[in-house]
Amino acid sequence: MEMLMERKLNIRDTKKHYSELNNAVLNGLEMVTFKGINKNAKNDEEVSHIKTPYVDFLMGFLKFNPITESGEELGGFTISLNEIDMYGEGSTIESAKEDLMNTICEYISIYLNQIDLFGKVESISKQVYMLKLIRCDGNRDKIMKEIGL
Repeated sequence: MEMLMERKLNIRDTKKHYSELNNAVLNGLEMVTFKGINKNAKNDEEVSHIKTPYVDFLMGFLKFNPITESGEELGGFTISLNEIDMYGEGSTIESAKEDLMNTICEYISIYLNQIDLFGKVESISKQVYMLKLIRCDGNRDKIMKEIGL
């Protein structure tokens, strides 16, 4: 119970008290694991353990705002997602959607394979939007729904 009052544990104590920590999270608390021995570590060296429905709820507030442009100079349609700096092009809206979907899926694959790099260079905003898409587990219909198309 004392562990719950601390709310922040180092990696060693997280492992030692994992069952208790997990039960606390399942009961609605956020618990934090920090790197090293300093509980005042930088925020980017902390990991939150939070109940999945809470993450689902919070992710629900994160919305994509697709922008569709057309014109002769474009030779068709472009759909842009400024939140993740991606776009798709095509001669029809459907082909632009498909191109965007292919771009997103390819980028997710690269992102996951090089997460250590992207975690350092991408903005927090883009990382959270990417997490929202990664949580779709590659399901193209879910991704389309999440991006508002």
